[in-house]
This record gives sequence, C-alpha cells and structure tokens, in this order.
Amino acid sequence: MAAGGDGSGSAAEQISALMDSELPMDQAKSLLPKLSTGEACWRWDVYHLIGDALRDQSDQAYLVLDLVRSVARKLDH
Repeated sequence: MAAGGDGSGSAAEQISALMDSELPMDQAKSLLPKLSTGEACWRWDVYHLIGDALRDQSDQAYLVLDLVRSVARKLDH
C-alpha cells in the first residue's frame, strides 16, 4: 500500500490500493474522478490488463501489454 500505510502516497500507489480494495473510502471517492483522464486513466487500464494477463483471463491482454510496452519505449526516446 502507500507509504506510511495511510493511503496518502502517490497516485500510482492509490490506484493500486483501490484495485486491491485497500484504499479508504474517502480517498477512493477523491481518486475516482481522476481516473477518467490522463496518466491515472492510463494506469487504471494498464493495471487491469496486467491483472487479466496474470489471471490468464484475456488472451488479448498479452498483445495489448506488448503494444503498451512498445508505445512507452517510443515515448521514452
């Protein structure tokens, strides 16, 4: 969970905690509107794809994750 265990860490940590049902309700309510755009939206989608791939629930998850990795590498250069 977030640094300090109080859920007040980075947005990435909060998103992870939310997906694991470990984020306190008040923090979840303030985070949810941020999930519709930008990096938070991207992280939410990628975390779900990773979860699907780990659970082998989506044959396409591997292809999408490979595409995400490729795009991320291109953006880094």
